[in-house]
Amino acid sequence: MTDLKTDEVLLKNLRTAASRKLTAEELYKQRVSFIMGSLSDSSTVTRAQVTKALADIEGRKSA
Repeated sequence: MTDLKTDEVLLKNLRTAASRKLTAEELYKQRVSFIMGSLSDSSTVTRAQVTKALADIEGRKSA
């Protein structure tokens, strides 16, 4: 069996990234991506439509 080891620098960077707070804009982009990923393959909804609908719901200005 192979003895696998993870690079310590990689682990440190992952820990740092995991502990960082996301900005409101990053969370918003993740929300849009989640919605897009939840749509069926046959969906004709565009990212622009999702962004506008989400902006309307949240009271944001759409881009």
